[in-house]
Amino acid sequence: MTTLAQTDVELLRWHEQGFNERPVRKVMVRGIGGFPLRKASRSGTRMTADGVRGHLRAIVQRKPQAMVRISGGGKGMRHIRAHLDYISRNGHLEVEDQNGERFNGRGDVAELALAWQHGGTPIAEVSARREAFNIILSMPAGTNAEALRQAARAFAQAEFGGHQYAMVLHTQDSDPGREPSPNPHVHLCVKARDDDGVRLNPRKDDLRRWRARFALRLRERGIDAAASSRLERFQSERGQKQGVRHKLLRGEPFRAQGADDVQRAERAKQKETAMLVRFASAASVLARSPIETDRRLALELVDVCRRARSPAPRHDREIEARRER
Repeated sequence: MTTLAQTDVELLRWHEQGFNERPVRKVMVRGIGGFPLRKASRSGTRMTADGVRGHLRAIVQRKPQAMVRISGGGKGMRHIRAHLDYISRNGHLEVEDQNGERFNGRGDVAELALAWQHGGTPIAEVSARREAFNIILSMPAGTNAEALRQAARAFAQAEFGGHQYAMVLHTQDSDPGREPSPNPHVHLCVKARDDDGVRLNPRKDDLRRWRARFALRLRERGIDAAASSRLERFQSERGQKQGVRHKLLRGEPFRAQGADDVQRAERAKQKETAMLVRFASAASVLARSPIETDRRLALELVDVCRRARSPAPRHDREIEARRER
């Protein structure tokens, strides 16, 4: 049996081997006056050992999935101003900035847009490149909205230090839109360039890490949340694409299998096997822990692996149709 400190170190090492813990890439730019290019400083906070435990516990207990999505971004201040009006519902919903200052009403939102345009790194009215990232942080219906707002605030403070940003909470009760979503969510608009002019350049790995960090902030505030991938949940079947679904609804023929389906299935099987090995290694670390809850989590991970090796029969119509074809 290892000590608690050793268990923590091994858990963090296990996490870093499978997750990209580097900060969001930022494009290096030439400073004012033609000074040499420089690297961006680190952003965000690293995962803790307890955070890794929470991530694994959320997987085995099948907690609701936290969602982080980039929905677009404004090219120039004209687009950003329109987005601020949209997420604030023309001033009906309160906007909060990176300093915790609140903005209510169209006049306040207009002042915020003016601060964005001329504060920090100025933004042209029309630009050929993205000057802001529109991010949505969401959880399923029934989630405590105020705790969600606090989690989003903590997430933004940690991940986007040095950037101007604006966030707005939308709930089914507070959103004055025609068809408000039943899922509480926060719209987060982040200025692409920080106070030094260095640009955000998020990639797929960054989104995955953002989900994990957001789920951690939610769990810290008593909200059950997971940020697991389909692979970690051993869901080999992707959701049906919208174009395919519409074709099937219209009764049009759709060939579900292509020439490379066998290779794709083989690659998926290999990834699944690698994930089983990865979960087994985490279970081995936790099984040697002096904490009883860690050892119990190890048994639950073993059970997840056992179920993945012997999945229950599925009765999905699309899968049955593929088998018949």
